[in-house]
Amino acid sequence: MADFTAFVSWPSAPLTHRLVQTALESLSLPPTIINTLDSDLVSSPGRLLQWATYDELEHDLIFSHVLDAKVLSSSYVIRKALIRKHFLSRCIHSYLTKHPDSNLSWGVPRSWELEISFADELDELWGDDLFDLSDEIEKGDTSRWWILKPGMADRGMGIRLFHTKEQLQAIFEEFEQDESDADDGDGFQAEGIRDTTVVTSQLRHFVIQEYLGNPLLLDPAEVPLTDSPAPQVEDLRGHKFHLRVYCVASGALTVYVYDRILALFSAVPYTSPSTEGRDNETTVLDLSPHLTNTSLQVDRGEAGVRLLDELVGAHVLSCPHSSRRPQPKPRRAMGQALDAETIGASRRAQAEQFEDQNSTFTSDDVSRIKGQISEILSETFKAAVEMSVHFQPVPNAFELYGVDLVVTHNLAPNAPRKFQVNLLEVNSEPAIELTGPRLTWILEDLFKAIARKCVAPFFRHTSSETVDTEVWAVGEVKENLRKCLDLQVRSAQDLPYRDRSGIALARSNSCGGRCLYTANSAPKMSANTSNIVFDDIFTINAIDKEGKKFDRVSRLYAHSKNYDMDLTLDYNIELFPLQKDQSFALALASSLSHAPQGAAGQGEEEDKDRDVWRPDAKGRRGLDDEYEYVMYGKVYRFDGGSEEIVTAYASFGGLLMSLTGSFRHMTSIVLGDPVFILLRR
Repeated sequence: MADFTAFVSWPSAPLTHRLVQTALESLSLPPTIINTLDSDLVSSPGRLLQWATYDELEHDLIFSHVLDAKVLSSSYVIRKALIRKHFLSRCIHSYLTKHPDSNLSWGVPRSWELEISFADELDELWGDDLFDLSDEIEKGDTSRWWILKPGMADRGMGIRLFHTKEQLQAIFEEFEQDESDADDGDGFQAEGIRDTTVVTSQLRHFVIQEYLGNPLLLDPAEVPLTDSPAPQVEDLRGHKFHLRVYCVASGALTVYVYDRILALFSAVPYTSPSTEGRDNETTVLDLSPHLTNTSLQVDRGEAGVRLLDELVGAHVLSCPHSSRRPQPKPRRAMGQALDAETIGASRRAQAEQFEDQNSTFTSDDVSRIKGQISEILSETFKAAVEMSVHFQPVPNAFELYGVDLVVTHNLAPNAPRKFQVNLLEVNSEPAIELTGPRLTWILEDLFKAIARKCVAPFFRHTSSETVDTEVWAVGEVKENLRKCLDLQVRSAQDLPYRDRSGIALARSNSCGGRCLYTANSAPKMSANTSNIVFDDIFTINAIDKEGKKFDRVSRLYAHSKNYDMDLTLDYNIELFPLQKDQSFALALASSLSHAPQGAAGQGEEEDKDRDVWRPDAKGRRGLDDEYEYVMYGKVYRFDGGSEEIVTAYASFGGLLMSLTGSFRHMTSIVLGDPVFILLRR
């Protein structure tokens, strides 16, 4: 008899569907596999695994289900802090403000975020969100380039390189072309390269990163896929590549990195980006030497895919002299004929000289790169956990991510790392079919490892089976999975359950295991049960102590006793009059809705009107009904003071707020995010 039921559904990814099914069938107690979830199973799931694409999952079952049910899902509901490029950029920036010594300070390219619908909005952004970038560009260093990426696009769509403001303007003007023009084409450009144009007004969110112009260069031809011999060393050409790392997050929260890492190579040898040979400064740069995404090289199949371990022994071609390889010219007298032996000796001498000038990629290099990857991903997930509004790990979920990283070659003699790993992006539901048939076996191994380490332990009967008490330390590799992080963000006891009548129940050790509670008496249960990211009671120390500057606006200075926080706030004195020594309650919220994203009945893409306030009171009743004074704005800055103390700054239509205190009380306040401030006396 099957131990549990498994719902498996990947309509647009048949390879993934097969891998999941094969992995589950390999378990010692394989489940009953079904391809649809009927209403009876949803209402009474029992022991249920949902291993399916995000849109097919029944997310309600993660947060509320019957008491005798045990449900595990293959995706976290809220994980935008990782998988959206602009959210990831904010997440890391916020984390580095609080943890400046993190390895993310050197393991992530410098980034800027922008929200833009039309090209003519750039003029305003240069003086605002892109002010620092504007200063960098105006220095006129032609060796520095930047890369533009849409925040929510994938498979290489919308990626462009630029190094002047005019080029960025031309890129957005290109994106503004009529959609009908795109519809007329077949989606491909010459030589099998896909058209990657996007529509700016549909995406809006973009990330600009400093382009890493010193990538590690190897030649994949040194690891031939057929029986053909590898090229001679003097014929090698350096290709840029990025690493595709499969990463598994389990529960709340353990993170594993799959030790078999892919190297995805560009189609043509690398050349530094340059404007030479182009018609004008606004001509779009040829991306083929720079982009390594296999989705953009539709005619190559798996020709550019290698295992990182296969590259041991390959020549490192990213040294300055490695691109200059004159053909061997042996010494000879004028008019003297050369015999075959002389020519062969000359070629051997040339090859030996080339060997001396170019080092090889070693197993120690691979080991150090894998160690850096583990460290960077550990810190990345820590950063996401601190952005709790947009990443909420739960004990009854796991997820596979495809992480893209690039390795740079630092030629400085005193560099701390010769080869440095840099995080580019994190992808949910990675396009594993692009691995190619030659390396499908590593995917089979990966999915079986996920089934053994994430699925089987969850459904284990502890009363009848021996619990696995084997110690697995962070950094240790088992079954080709390297554990890089082991946290406990929240336990299974933090999850609400419902009995068959729909009455909410809470698990509590203080009341014999289960306590009935009502909405008014329900305990507060971390960030995933409320949109409030900070709240406290403040007492006003002073008002307008630097003098009154506006008739209807005053600036108050207040302190809280609970969290020992200092507040400075501009407010409208006509709408909300206050006095010195008066106390008031303050809350900061990501939304006015009572229910957070991902709560029962809501998916990641919420109702667009959930935050709409209407003066006729016909909108949804939200947090604003519980307060007297509400403003809407944006967190625009984080400053680090001492190691412990930070200051968050927000602007509410020009009325400013600063909140200073321990970073531990502000982990849910996210730089760049919209925020509501709510006050009541």
